[in-house]
Amino acid sequence: MIDEPRLRVESAEIEPMLAELRDLVAPSAWERVEEVLARLVRLYGAGLERALAHARAAGAVEPFFDELVGEDAVLASLLVLHGLHPQPTAERVRRAVEHVSEMLGYLEGDLVVLEIGRVTKLRAKTPPGGSLAARAFAGAIRHAIEAAAPEVDVVEIAGLD
Repeated sequence: MIDEPRLRVESAEIEPMLAELRDLVAPSAWERVEEVLARLVRLYGAGLERALAHARAAGAVEPFFDELVGEDAVLASLLVLHGLHPQPTAERVRRAVEHVSEMLGYLEGDLVVLEIGRVTKLRAKTPPGGSLAARAFAGAIRHAIEAAAPEVDVVEIAGLD
């Protein structure tokens, strides 16, 4: 079974391996490799979608089931990849921000989500401790959002950036 740290390692190693393969083969062969990979991803996505549908049809209690599925880092990352995550991006980002706000000791209104999308924008109260503390807070906030919603490409934090 793959745990979350191993998943991160595996994920990080895929791109360099693909780049190496791309350099080793002729462009026409690389196009074929990409086509095969795209078909495999679609096939696994369809399988995951059916597995979720079967679980729900078999009586998995949706709110509880969706929460379990959504909080499993390995499964959640696969579901995001295939557009199957049971919780919308906005909900996952908001939950991550609430959680990290508590961890950082922010009070209500100290960390506000302004916009959620591929580029997600927040406004944060600058913590005491200067730029080093601000960088640490920004890193913690970005990490929380990236873990909850890997489909978010950029996290901009006014007040900390």
